[in-house]
Amino acid sequence: MKSVLIIDDEQDIADVVKLAIEEGIEGIACTIEVDFAKSADRIALLRPDAIVLDLMEGHQSTNLPGQQTWKSVWEKTFCPIIIYTGSDADLQPPVPENHPFIKRIQKGGGTQTRVVEALIGFAPAAESVCKLRDEVDAVIHKVLRDTAGEGHMPTNDAAYLLHAGRRRIAASMDDPTVSDNRKMASWEIYLLPAIGQDCLTGDILLKRGDSKASAESYRLMLSPSCDLARGGKIASALVAKCLAPAVMVEKFKKAVESSGAKDLKNQLKSLALSQGTWNGWFPLPAFADIIPGSVANLKDLELIPIASIGHADPTTPGFDRIASIDSPFREQVAWAYLTTAARPGMPDRDLKPWAEQLVKAASTS
Repeated sequence: MKSVLIIDDEQDIADVVKLAIEEGIEGIACTIEVDFAKSADRIALLRPDAIVLDLMEGHQSTNLPGQQTWKSVWEKTFCPIIIYTGSDADLQPPVPENHPFIKRIQKGGGTQTRVVEALIGFAPAAESVCKLRDEVDAVIHKVLRDTAGEGHMPTNDAAYLLHAGRRRIAASMDDPTVSDNRKMASWEIYLLPAIGQDCLTGDILLKRGDSKASAESYRLMLSPSCDLARGGKIASALVAKCLAPAVMVEKFKKAVESSGAKDLKNQLKSLALSQGTWNGWFPLPAFADIIPGSVANLKDLELIPIASIGHADPTTPGFDRIASIDSPFREQVAWAYLTTAARPGMPDRDLKPWAEQLVKAASTS
């Protein structure tokens, strides 16, 4: 974390907080803004790594100009923020429960040390946000410089630059050179929270009221996205039930051992994970403590009413959309289900002699 903006109309209190932060966090730059009316513009200009925000004007005023600053941060220039105030008023818009980048600290003697502790706790997240912004800015720069600049997007038609540029930016974010050539993590298949208003193929659903830690609580959406759009013609969605990964691994282990292979991890990597599916099982990686590792059984299916997905009332039976699966992994889900469900019925044949013929032919050639 390199920069913090303190927004407080009381200069003496802001100075105490600034001193505590600079003494407690090496190399950090603190800036003070005492005018709430100028705070939104100051945030946009400085783009601080974190904000310490008061809400009240003066000591005991009921006027809360910091509320407008909070609204601006939430809607336009979000970054990790500490609400450091003597007011106990609720924020508008309200803070989501357990939000990891927002902390509220009541003002009082010596409480500036708690501000420092909170900022230290924010440091890893603030550094990631800063890195993310740098990567996005670099991609926008590259698209405008190399694509529009080469005449690939007609600049005399704003729609081309806006829409084609947006698609190019989204695709460029997956270019490994943007992210220091690091490989994509397995859990990067997820978009959290789920994207869009309508369900999509590959959505991860959680049965309402069930344990978030249990793989059996989850479902993988299989219905085509076009059928799931609002006003669609289907009333129920097709989903695959999920199980703990050990279920698939045990079956895979037996199959591998029967073929004489010994390296289970490499076999699992090449035959199941890289292919995206094995024998009707679709592995799903864990994501932090939000989504447990699981496997979707593409042969154990269920129809659930679309109206029961994402209901506003948490006590209503149904499912919540936890995440979407990003493209091209969304298409991989559809292909995995297609190859599982659309197999022709083949009679049981003696394939051993055929295999022996192939091996013999290969050895003689």
